Amino acid sequence: MSEAWKRLWFDGFTSSAAVAVTAALRSRIEGRSVWKPINAISHIVWGRHAARRGERTFRYTGTGLVLNLAACVFWAACYQAWRRTMPRPDSFLTTAAIGAGTSAIAYITDYHLVSHRFTPGFELSLSRRSFPWIYGALAAGLFLSEWLGIASATGYLQPKRHQGASLPHPRKSAGSDAD
Repeated sequence: MSEAWKRLWFDGFTSSAAVAVTAALRSRIEGRSVWKPINAISHIVWGRHAARRGERTFRYTGTGLVLNLAACVFWAACYQAWRRTMPRPDSFLTTAAIGAGTSAIAYITDYHLVSHRFTPGFELSLSRRSFPWIYGALAAGLFLSEWLGIASATGYLQPKRHQGASLPHPRKSAGSDAD
């Protein structure tokens, strides 16, 4: 698998997990079941009654998680395409800004451009006060790989090496030839 595909799937999975966990936490804060917002996503397939389901089920929760992952992989592809257009695509500030921008575009698309049938469904189970948290989680999930300093495909989960002076090995004393 190429580095681009690995990065796409990593960004898609992390943003999907971040959105799902944040939606569940916000639902609990609002006094509802943690499964309601995940089940509500499945309204795309099963209709609006899916948002009323508060228990974990394969039909509603499973469908909601799969749809959430598909949407987040789509937004990760948009995020990665936007990053490639930037002169410094790997800088922290650039990736954070592009993550936030992609998340803002996702919100506008989700709630102002698509029909109600294809909204994420969070509006069916959460208050609007939760939306900044959810879309903030999407942004954070999209740029998480850069935020954590993740490297290229060969060492994809290895920290990036920092530029500049290197520190001496702690076991080597100054002037010794020992390895």
